[in-house]
Amino acid sequence: MSGDGEALFLRENSLAWLVCSLAALVANVWGILSVSAKQQKWKALEFLLCTLAGTHALTATIPLLMYAVVNMRRSSSDYEWTEGLCKVFVSSFYTLALATCFTVSSLAYHRMWMVRWPVNYRLSNTRKQAVQAIMGIWTVSFILSTLPAVGWHDTTERYYARECHFLITKIGLGFGACFLTLQGGSLAMGIACTGITLYQTACRVHQARRAPEKVTITVPTIVVEDTTGKRKSSIDGSEPVQTSLKTTYLISVIVFFYDCLTGIPTLVSLGEISLPSIYRSFDPHQPRQ
Repeated sequence: MSGDGEALFLRENSLAWLVCSLAALVANVWGILSVSAKQQKWKALEFLLCTLAGTHALTATIPLLMYAVVNMRRSSSDYEWTEGLCKVFVSSFYTLALATCFTVSSLAYHRMWMVRWPVNYRLSNTRKQAVQAIMGIWTVSFILSTLPAVGWHDTTERYYARECHFLITKIGLGFGACFLTLQGGSLAMGIACTGITLYQTACRVHQARRAPEKVTITVPTIVVEDTTGKRKSSIDGSEPVQTSLKTTYLISVIVFFYDCLTGIPTLVSLGEISLPSIYRSFDPHQPRQ
């Protein structure tokens, strides 16, 4: 397909993209309301699930909305290309992509922690740690994703000149390698944590079926007192067996589904960052602007 044909195809489907983004927004908002409707005291997992739904809603809405609006405005007679809009689009797109990836990994890690070390998990201030993790995730994602807008990009062919090239291989080798390394590491961590969680769950279920009178999936009651004199029991916040299994399966499906959808584009992008592109980036005879 030629460049003009691709541009025409995108403009003709702008309305469909807007509808899809609104549908994704409604679905994720409905998920947030469903999880938070019965919550009197927020737990770490519920907070991470709602944060993931909100991040995914923004991921599906903001970039598609901006891109669709730009393509619809091109039909106007007073349309002028603005480089700043492309920079904002690329920065927001990769900020949300990284934040979503890190949030999924954090969700998988918290579930592994809860299943593998239940006493330690319930005695720790996991809600505070989840909030701090989300703040760190958004800070790191925003800082890294705004670097291309302030100069960390390929200077020989700027991604925001004339039209917006938001593919990671079009922005620059340095940013692309850094982004894919973080994303790939986060995906691997999510898969590893989910695998450990499923293994521990399967072992406990198998033991419970073989000797149900000897094996009980319970948490021993341990009461501790902090420096302020406040007492806390490890049994607080423990889950029934069926609820624990359903939560584990739900989080596992979310992690594997997201990693499959994200892992394939990551592998394709890694394949496009090839030795010729690395050679061109260090070629002293390559003309630079």
